[in-house]
Amino acid sequence: MRIKLLDSKRQLDIQQNFHLPYLAAKVLASKQLCDEEIKELLASPILSDPFQAKGIQEAADRIYLAKQQKEKVLVCGDYDADGICATAIMVDALQRYGVNAGFYIPNRFKEGYGLQVHTVEMAKQKGYSLLITVDNGVKAFGALKKVKELELDVIVSDHHAMEEDFPCFCLLHPQLMGEQFSTLSGAGVALTLARALIGDVEEHIVYACVAAIADVMTVKKETRAIIKLGLQYLRKGAALPIQMLANDRYPRWNETLIAFQIVPKLNATGRLADLANANNTVRYLLLHNREDISRMAKQICDLNDKRKAMSDEMVETARSLVHDEYDFQLLFHESFHEGMVGIVAGKLQEELQKPVMVATLRDHTFKGSIRSGKLLDLTDFFQGCKQDLTAYGGHVAAAGIGFPFEKKQNIQDYVNNRMKDIQLQKEIVYEAVALDSKEISMQEVEGLSMLAPFGNGFEEPLFFLQNQDILEEKLLKKGIHRKWLLKNNVEAMYFNCQDMKECLSEGAQLSLLGNLRINTFLKKRNVSLFVVEAFDKQMQNEIEFDIILSLTPKKKKT
Repeated sequence: MRIKLLDSKRQLDIQQNFHLPYLAAKVLASKQLCDEEIKELLASPILSDPFQAKGIQEAADRIYLAKQQKEKVLVCGDYDADGICATAIMVDALQRYGVNAGFYIPNRFKEGYGLQVHTVEMAKQKGYSLLITVDNGVKAFGALKKVKELELDVIVSDHHAMEEDFPCFCLLHPQLMGEQFSTLSGAGVALTLARALIGDVEEHIVYACVAAIADVMTVKKETRAIIKLGLQYLRKGAALPIQMLANDRYPRWNETLIAFQIVPKLNATGRLADLANANNTVRYLLLHNREDISRMAKQICDLNDKRKAMSDEMVETARSLVHDEYDFQLLFHESFHEGMVGIVAGKLQEELQKPVMVATLRDHTFKGSIRSGKLLDLTDFFQGCKQDLTAYGGHVAAAGIGFPFEKKQNIQDYVNNRMKDIQLQKEIVYEAVALDSKEISMQEVEGLSMLAPFGNGFEEPLFFLQNQDILEEKLLKKGIHRKWLLKNNVEAMYFNCQDMKECLSEGAQLSLLGNLRINTFLKKRNVSLFVVEAFDKQMQNEIEFDIILSLTPKKKKT
């Protein structure tokens, strides 16, 4: 483990120039941001003119023509949270605009991801003349060819990686729309087109905010403004369907709450496509009647509870299949649910710090998900056995895979042989701001909210507190979690630390790495350090520290 301790002499300048609290200025100094970047970060969120995005004018003109000619328009979506939100945004915008619009999200198990040939044929039969894909389309080569054959038009709006040219009337993609729009999710692209048609709608911005968090988009440029505005609207009660999915009656809306309470519930219908229909979640987001929303919200929450129970059971089964001697874990079981193999693979990858494939057998074919935690680049890892695969696709750290039952041994042999020549980079590196407990106060920690939202590309800051006296310790949930009291009434919460040494106890002196937040429990507010790592003096001697002081701010590119 390595810890990079960041600091900068610019802290005082930033504090004075931007009228910021001490701790917020110290964080910005550690991130080496120039003044222009800090101004952009702190600015009030304002969405860009949608017509500045390349392709929007062309798409809006085609939709206007559809309205004038009373054409039927079909929105073709995806079954994850981003795709569901994108579909709801686009359908609602079209209907408000006066277009006869329908929508369709494929069944994850029976149809698979993205626009399918049979969906295009169905659209033709039902009289649709314009298709709009949201959060999918750039990989649908066969379906887009069928669109052309049937003399339909299609607007492809997607944010996934493009590998080759394909036929479509108009393409909306963050890579092409312009620098300000380059970080958009699928729902973010849909929002931009929706705003071009009917202007800003609070619910649409909230849905795009949820989608950006769900897809872990880079929290910069247009996406940062979307998340900031979406959270503002949620805090004042907008988007009742999202409000009703929160666990608390009066939720404190932030990125973390959305990621852990809202996103899994929106994903549940797609993951459990054998028990539910993702199209119904779109219908839920389009509801306005409070009673209807409340009834469907309960159904979605109940489904998610079932998903959690199934997931926990799958994790236990998968753990029993682990063989520690392998650096790439291949875990197969017929009981695994296809919709949750990715969740289980991700959880075990974090636990084992190794690449993990979790696969189930369906129709004589193994279908699975792989998570590598960026320890291994999955984009080309299976290139040498692609002849044995029926499906493969994904990113550096996550991928989906399919192969026939009889090819299982081939895949296992291939992975094991490839791993012989690969040295996994397992070292964990943290970047943290060195802090003394004297610098922590309720006011200073509250001031960190001025830097929010945090996320991909602008992570929540980690703080390093060295040699802290543990004044009091409480064991929670039979020792699974611990709560320590430090000086200045600072609490330290350490979750899932049941395997820690006995020295991590009352009376010990520890160094702590974690996030500072205001924790509210039973209407009582406390400054809390949510601990990521904790070590005594002996453990600390085994850690490599990089002390990076007096950083020079990077210059903004011109």
